Amino acid sequence: MKMKTMKRREEMVRAAASIKSARGMTLVEIMIVITIMASIMGVVGVFVFGAIDRANERTASIEIQQLNQLVNSFYLTTTPNRLPNELEEMTQGAAPLTKDIPTDPWGNDYIYVKSGNRDFEIFSVGPDGSEGTEDDVRAE
Repeated sequence: MKMKTMKRREEMVRAAASIKSARGMTLVEIMIVITIMASIMGVVGVFVFGAIDRANERTASIEIQQLNQLVNSFYLTTTPNRLPNELEEMTQGAAPLTKDIPTDPWGNDYIYVKSGNRDFEIFSVGPDGSEGTEDDVRAE
């Protein structure tokens, strides 16, 4: 009989342990998991947004190089040779050099500055949208 009682007691202890483990996580455990997940997402976010910023700067630089080539083509195909007064001029005429002038990756128009008969510069004002700041993007 003593053996039967001991066996029954073991079964009850196992059942109690099973019920306790089936209850789930405590509030403290949940908060720890959330904190760890938030930290991981923060670190990943910094890397992802940094990569996006670098990709946007690279895209702007490439588009500026392409626009520079279009302006040079415009110069060589006009008689007499001249630079366009504005970038949109390259989308007009009987044989336009391009369909449209793109905006930079931040949605701003590229800045075209003509100085003299042959000198010009094209650049992007960058993510802040302000000219003359350190985030302006120029051709590499």
